[in-house]
Amino acid sequence: MKIDTRDYKDWRVVVVCELNAPAAKVWHLVGGFYNIDQWHPDIDISEVPEEQVEERDIRRKLTFPRQEPTYEELVFMDNENMRYKYKWHKGEWGEVIQKYHSQIQVVELELDKRCLVQWSSSFYYSEDGLTQFYKNGLENLVKMFGGKLINN
Repeated sequence: MKIDTRDYKDWRVVVVCELNAPAAKVWHLVGGFYNIDQWHPDIDISEVPEEQVEERDIRRKLTFPRQEPTYEELVFMDNENMRYKYKWHKGEWGEVIQKYHSQIQVVELELDKRCLVQWSSSFYYSEDGLTQFYKNGLENLVKMFGGKLINN
């Protein structure tokens, strides 16, 4: 696939929500690398790819409505500080939106009561290809736990 990248530029996206729930409870859902389909409404299935048993790297296969699957690779997991980093591994989406690296983090605001969820990424593309997708996921967390989206 030949892609015209003349109009591409570097992007940095950060979307944050405040939730009315303990950070540990939110992390239990959001912090599972394979759990994203349980809280993000735009992802039909998140699963362990078949080739995972033959490789050392930790990857997930994401299925979106009417799209080819995308594969992402876990780069770093820090359960103690409730964050993980991942990057695109393979699939048509990442050939178009290039150099995709992302991080999800949960931060305790008020012990056992409130927390922040921050989802951030950097990528190379002609337009902002991720803010709305991130907002959709965090807005669903707000529906699940109560709270508000911080940056609209």
